[in-house]
Amino acid sequence: MTMTIDALVLTDPRFAGGTSAAVLADVKAMSDAGLSVGLALMESVGFFQETDTENPAIVNLADLPGVTLIDLEQAQSVRCGIAFFHHPSVFENPVLRAFQVEAVRSVLVAHQPLFLGDGALAFDPFRVQRNVRAQFGQSLLWAPVSGICRQQFRAYAPLLRLTCHDWPNAFDVSDWVPQREKLQTQSLTIGRHGRAHPDKWPATGADIALSLPSGPLSNVSVMGADRAFLHARGVDISDWTVLDFNAMPVADYLDTLDVFSYHHAPLWVESFGRTIAEAMLMGVRCVLSPALQPTFGPHALYGDPSEVAGILDHIRNNLEAERTAALAARQYCLNTYSTKSIVKRFEDLKSDTGTASRSPRPEISPLIAARKLVGFRRRRRKSRKDA
Repeated sequence: MTMTIDALVLTDPRFAGGTSAAVLADVKAMSDAGLSVGLALMESVGFFQETDTENPAIVNLADLPGVTLIDLEQAQSVRCGIAFFHHPSVFENPVLRAFQVEAVRSVLVAHQPLFLGDGALAFDPFRVQRNVRAQFGQSLLWAPVSGICRQQFRAYAPLLRLTCHDWPNAFDVSDWVPQREKLQTQSLTIGRHGRAHPDKWPATGADIALSLPSGPLSNVSVMGADRAFLHARGVDISDWTVLDFNAMPVADYLDTLDVFSYHHAPLWVESFGRTIAEAMLMGVRCVLSPALQPTFGPHALYGDPSEVAGILDHIRNNLEAERTAALAARQYCLNTYSTKSIVKRFEDLKSDTGTASRSPRPEISPLIAARKLVGFRRRRRKSRKDA
């Protein structure tokens, strides 16, 4: 028996963090718009740890109006407008249970960068394509979640076809409404939120301190960073405000800031930057690592940790212009990332035949990308033999 629906969403329910938040927002938006959605909870192989458990928020999506949980034991065929295969690592190895899909368009939502910060290949995209074709009968368009991901995937064009537009994270913007006017005086509150994961912070205590410089006109506030994590790196937090993870709702915390400063470890590649978009939605001016410019473009200020103090001085000397820029960045996020945009993006995908263009030129040349793929496959074969 063939089920016919508007959208099919395939994901592993063990995701937490940014990928799960993106899936939740997409499915809720489709449900709110009256679309019929099939939810297929895949059991991927080799990506999650045995201790990882299902995220109840993803499982509970099946309770939304119009959402049907696909019974993988019984499913034979699903016909849909768009099939969304979420996260390439779910499909790099064959999933345990699959079914045939008949879709107008099938897209792989690439929540994961293709290359790591050291230039190494993170996964084999052609293996992902082969598995989806073999198990679900579908050819893929790759839908990058950001400019950073798109820039990387172009290295394998024309062998990989990308959607003409990104599929970025979506937000229910009614949850992100500023209550406080920012950048009113030269005294600025600068901060960021997020767990104390080494990848998400600069590699040294010196760079952490430089990225969040305290001083007579700078009040530093962070939420979610473990004090022990900061102390172990020698960061002087004696005049910082350090809040526990989720000590207050994220929107309320961001509303206390004037400037959101985000820098990460040198080898980390941020696939999207959900916390940054949240800050922009709350009207906070963002100062970011230059690595994030392909995603957020003209809507932030960029500089390495050593340049943040100078950027703050620039903001103080141009408060009116920076307030205007922060409001423009908020409007950009409202237009681009609102869940209200999901239905239009969904309809646009139906006529999106994709692009195999290498323009603009990717940072990693196709020749180097080919060599990295050969090396990746060689290492994979060796590790299997050793096992």
